[in-house]
Amino acid sequence: MRTTFKKIALLAVSISFFMVSCSSDDNSVATSQGVFDNGIFITNEGNSALSTASISFISENGTVEQDIFRAVNPNAEELGTYLQDMFFDDTRAFIISGSANKITVVDRYTFQYIATIATNISNPRYGVVENGKAFIVNQADWSTGSDDYLTVVNLSNYTTSTIALGVSSDHITKANGKVYVSNGYFGSGNSVSVINTTTNVVEDVIDLGAGNSPSTLQEKNGVLYVLAASNIFKINTVNNQVISSIVIPTAIDFPSNLTIADSKIYFTGNSTSVYATELSASTVSATAILSYTSTSAYGPMYGFAVNNGKIYISDGGDFASDGNAYIYSTSGSLLNTYIVGVGPNGFYFN
Repeated sequence: MRTTFKKIALLAVSISFFMVSCSSDDNSVATSQGVFDNGIFITNEGNSALSTASISFISENGTVEQDIFRAVNPNAEELGTYLQDMFFDDTRAFIISGSANKITVVDRYTFQYIATIATNISNPRYGVVENGKAFIVNQADWSTGSDDYLTVVNLSNYTTSTIALGVSSDHITKANGKVYVSNGYFGSGNSVSVINTTTNVVEDVIDLGAGNSPSTLQEKNGVLYVLAASNIFKINTVNNQVISSIVIPTAIDFPSNLTIADSKIYFTGNSTSVYATELSASTVSATAILSYTSTSAYGPMYGFAVNNGKIYISDGGDFASDGNAYIYSTSGSLLNTYIVGVGPNGFYFN
């Protein structure tokens, strides 16, 4: 906003007026896009009881709001049990319910309900938005990977189509205008599918070699980093060729949850530890940057993220009562602990 102030000075000796004006500089005031702008969403997986699946929100000042979807939308259809993932476009959030076989669409800043996507959805896992479409991995029949596929959602009208993958598939990311799917699930598979987001076809399959079952993956500076068994593969997203790999020591058991932040790779291992390495490294140090204590039988390190110099960890607890979310510095110091919902499994930054 620009405000102009004018001062008129009258000189007594003359009938002339000198007009002196000054203007203040433009002052930009940040405008909130909604009550859930600038904070962290946490998906709480819940259990078989419908009431236990929920979304928590931690605001910039550290205030925790529980079960925000029901609070904002008291008359809307339930999200469904076993919340799996949440992903965004510019204005919307897409909440995946694994057991309800649907995606709930809300405004990402107000959390007002917009739509439900339920066609061509079967055991959905993770999703991403690219080229005006949502791409969602479906595992269909859990006992086999041959029926796994992608649901493609036209985000202008929420109509859907499918892309057959034909192999066990799980995590998904986007890079260089394409979508990449990890073809691996609990040790099965050893490849990454590349999806053309204009034609909606699998345009390439990247072979990682025997024994390299991929899990999480993320792009940085045109390179796709894929966590697979005891390696982090680097893939050129222009030609989809493997460049090299970073070796993970065998002392780190079950490496998971790869994420890239502040030009470093972070991941979890040995159930309750966090490891970090440089993008240019050839081997990961076996020394953890932090470890925490969990009494959860099935949910230690159930959710993990790194953002703005902080590490976020959630613990599943007993999956019957509210779980905990922990925030650490990247040097391993515990900064905050929050009580959230049942089975917290993911952090999403708004």
